[in-house]
Amino acid sequence: MTDTVTVSGEGRQIVIDFPSLGEALSLWKPWGDGKRRAEILEALHETLAAAGLCLELRVQGKPVALLGGEEMSGLALRLLCHALR
Repeated sequence: MTDTVTVSGEGRQIVIDFPSLGEALSLWKPWGDGKRRAEILEALHETLAAAGLCLELRVQGKPVALLGGEEMSGLALRLLCHALR
């Protein structure tokens, strides 16, 4: 799967682009429940924000989640906390 994921960056923003939503969500399978994934997302968001970095997750070039910066946002964040149960 990692061969199909594109990683790029500009300035303090990191962009990870997945070929499908299913592949993006599959990375979170090791953390089996929505509560645990929400905790990990919050910790990752806070760490990125403290470092002054922003992580944008994309699927086929379209933004689906943003971590770091002032707030977390994006449809994929809701899916991560509820999907893959």
